Amino acid sequence: MPAPRRPATRQPTASMTELHRRKAHLAKICEAYPETVAHSPWENEHLSLEVARKRFGYYLYQHFGDDGRSGAVLKAVPLMQEMLVETDPDRFWVPAFVGRHGWIGIRFDLEEPNWDEIADFVRDAWILTAPKKLRRALESGGTRS
Repeated sequence: MPAPRRPATRQPTASMTELHRRKAHLAKICEAYPETVAHSPWENEHLSLEVARKRFGYYLYQHFGDDGRSGAVLKAVPLMQEMLVETDPDRFWVPAFVGRHGWIGIRFDLEEPNWDEIADFVRDAWILTAPKKLRRALESGGTRS
């Protein structure tokens, strides 16, 4: 069962310039994986993170369904979501729409994210979504194609 949704308790502190840099950093992490793209199919600041045309995450900018939070929303298992939200509810949240499936929200609009931790979350989300062929390629040391 997903963790309960909670309103944001901390106000954003990151500037628009910092958020753009953080979004670009997230895209760079994602695009290191085979057959992965970070693109904006919408005419706004959001990004869709996809592997082999399957979505494993988003970058959301002041998303209306998430109390105006900005950050990464990544596929995860429900137990991970519950643990993260319980441990640090200021930084992690249950995102609108996909949260009921275990996805996690990670705020980018507060302090600088821990990029090693973000890279781990991206890897987990990518592995949960990627076809077996791509997962095997990654395990055998494959890189972007």
